[in-house]
Amino acid sequence: MYIYRSGATDNCALTATKNDPRLPPAPVPDNWQFWMQIGPLQAQDGRCGFDVRAAVDGITTKGYYLFKGSSALLHERLSAISKQVGRSNA
Repeated sequence: MYIYRSGATDNCALTATKNDPRLPPAPVPDNWQFWMQIGPLQAQDGRCGFDVRAAVDGITTKGYYLFKGSSALLHERLSAISKQVGRSNA
């Protein structure tokens, strides 16, 4: 599963394939940016901010699922990026 984020907002989209052309226009002018890839087990505990069943239904029907990313999801990715930048600057 691929998570996209719209700018610095909590607007997120989930797709089954990367760069799926069925993804609708983003709600802000920043467009959708690839945020991270997750597996089914990561999504099941609900900490990403979406219901897995609803997401699967949305992806099956429309090719995507829109949701508000949880603070845990958004913070986790920012922390990982910060750590990578710190290592490359060392």
